[in-house]
Amino acid sequence: MFEQNRVEVLVHTEFGRIPARKLLDCIFALSPDGPILHHHLEEVDVSEELGTTLYTINGSAPLSERSRCQIIPPVVPAFPILD
Repeated sequence: MFEQNRVEVLVHTEFGRIPARKLLDCIFALSPDGPILHHHLEEVDVSEELGTTLYTINGSAPLSERSRCQIIPPVVPAFPILD
């Protein structure tokens, strides 16, 4: 699943840095206006910054088979609190 103490962040074009969690090939992020965003690994570039995993949206489209993705997102408390 995911490492509880690992800080993960989605670098979003509209929202900036928001809390994220990776499950399998899915990246879930907690948007500031409520809904949980759902992206896939091919849609992001992955990097490290001072012990934080950054998922930066790269503009790529999800693979066609992702339309059937049914991974259930983590519950809100699973997302890291960002300062």
